[in-house]
Amino acid sequence: MTVTIICYPVVIKVGKMVAGGLDVVPYIRGVQLILIGYNGYTKGSRFENDKMVRDEIVRATGRVRSHMQNIFDSQFKADNIEIARAAKQCIEECDYLIEDVQKSVSGMEHAFLSGQRSPSNRDLKKLIKHDHDVIEMVTKAVNIANSAELSTATSDGNAQQLTMQTTQLVTSCKGFFGARANVLAGLKQKKVKK
Repeated sequence: MTVTIICYPVVIKVGKMVAGGLDVVPYIRGVQLILIGYNGYTKGSRFENDKMVRDEIVRATGRVRSHMQNIFDSQFKADNIEIARAAKQCIEECDYLIEDVQKSVSGMEHAFLSGQRSPSNRDLKKLIKHDHDVIEMVTKAVNIANSAELSTATSDGNAQQLTMQTTQLVTSCKGFFGARANVLAGLKQKKVKK
């Protein structure tokens, strides 16, 4: 069965698909809301999609870092050391996540030349769902960091709690992104037939 999936703004031609292949469409659409041009690792665009996802994670983490830097600066000047310390810890976690993403293994090279086996539909589904979940998680961290900065500016709410919640989410995102290496590791070796 040949399937064509129409996901605004791109059309994905999937070719022969395993049963249950349409279950990945909501994840592709979710990522497309943030990354224009993302098409779920169709043949010929896998490297570009991989780079797009990693660039978005770095960009969003940079936004979290920027909010935390603003909190750190204002709270340090106001001699509110506890919130400044919490913001500094979040900045460090953001730096670690950005470094991990920038130094992470990139998958989806040409299988014939690289020694990688070609990804199965199952592998691609896992990777698409993982991309969606990581981007969703880092976007949530941006929103909480924004709320934390607003809370410090208006002295309304609990800025320290929001800052610590952002730190926890960035740390979780770092661990979750690290699990992406396990998904890509499955693509590293071609199976040798004996």
